[in-house]
Amino acid sequence: MSTLSFVKKLASRTRYAGTEGEKEAYEQISREFEQLGCHVEKDETEYIKSERYTRGISLSVFWILVLFIGVSWFLHPLIVALLIVVFFAFTEKILPKITLRLARTKSINVVATMNPEKEYRLILCGHYDSSRVLAKFAQKHMKTFMNVIPIITLSYYIFVVVLFVKGIYTFVIDGFALTTLIELTPRMVGLWTVFWSVYFTVFLAAIITMTVLMTMFFTEEFSYGADDNASGIAVMMETAKRFSGKNLSLRLDFACFAAEERGLFGSRKWVNKHINEMDRDRTFVLNIDCVGRGERFFITKGLGSFFKKRSDPFLCGIATDVFDELKLPFEEEWAGNSDHAEFIRKNFRTCAILRCNVEKANFATLILRKMFRIPIKNKVIPYMDWIHTEKDTIENIDEPKLEETTNMVVKFVEMLDKRIDNFKSMGVQSRSR
Repeated sequence: MSTLSFVKKLASRTRYAGTEGEKEAYEQISREFEQLGCHVEKDETEYIKSERYTRGISLSVFWILVLFIGVSWFLHPLIVALLIVVFFAFTEKILPKITLRLARTKSINVVATMNPEKEYRLILCGHYDSSRVLAKFAQKHMKTFMNVIPIITLSYYIFVVVLFVKGIYTFVIDGFALTTLIELTPRMVGLWTVFWSVYFTVFLAAIITMTVLMTMFFTEEFSYGADDNASGIAVMMETAKRFSGKNLSLRLDFACFAAEERGLFGSRKWVNKHINEMDRDRTFVLNIDCVGRGERFFITKGLGSFFKKRSDPFLCGIATDVFDELKLPFEEEWAGNSDHAEFIRKNFRTCAILRCNVEKANFATLILRKMFRIPIKNKVIPYMDWIHTEKDTIENIDEPKLEETTNMVVKFVEMLDKRIDNFKSMGVQSRSR
């Protein structure tokens, strides 16, 4: 079982972006891939150095939502509801682009290549940086946070629906008078007053609490990141070793991204920099993150709520077939918090896997899935209470499960390689948009 040996090398130090450990890590990764006969490129990237900026952006979004609730007492509810929808679109579509442009601090993505002459290309990717350690109270109450956030999100969407209903009703009874949309709405007594007062008080209290907690959420210590994500890099390394010198129909790229824990900067910068060099119809992507322990695998089927982006059904089908053939338990998830996100947003054929424990999804999560037509049928969510903590060390990696992941990824590459001819006959219509 040789995959563990590289986890030990990489997780012998912390690798937080901007530290000496990060530099040592990408140098070590480069050397290892070069020894396997890969062509290695160190591709410069950038991230935002200020942690206050990234945390501040998250908090400011919540406080702007509070502001919208407040002004709904004075302004026409239909106007406020429309402003909220525009703001949601801004946070999903525009804000990420602004954040990417503000990145200035240098780092390095390492990309190793086998069979560069091949027409079809598989990018195996994952991040090599590690994170800060969560504060003790955050670790202790992680399950509570996981359950509360969907409830807060659902309650806000319900509030927006109420605003639309109330606004349209007011608009109609006023005889479709456009002037009513810019007039102050009278402070109505009755049910609306009670609903608004209770909701505003509870939501404001929740956001104040969240603000206080987020300012103390991380410590000054760094995690060793054995599972998150030395495990993924090690699986990629062992996969390269097993295919070294073999004749494949695929070009293999092993993309080790920087600054994922700072906001997915390494992968986002790399995709945007190289997007014109890649043929979307002949490029496949498999992201590997947190795969060294946990009871089940998860296949990421897509991301987004208002603007949903699905993972590629062809690749997800291969992953499913591999899990079935190897008799490995797996579930489905819907998330965008790893390096596959930018690939999916840019319409590349993408799939992502992780390995973790399982928690039952609460009612708010299930309702949100129904509300936004998220195509996930299982009633569970992934749960990892060891990542971003001092417990994410080599001693806590499950070696047999890590080796299972390696076998899974190797089998995935083999199966994709065999199905390339079938894929060619399918044509570009198989693209997941």
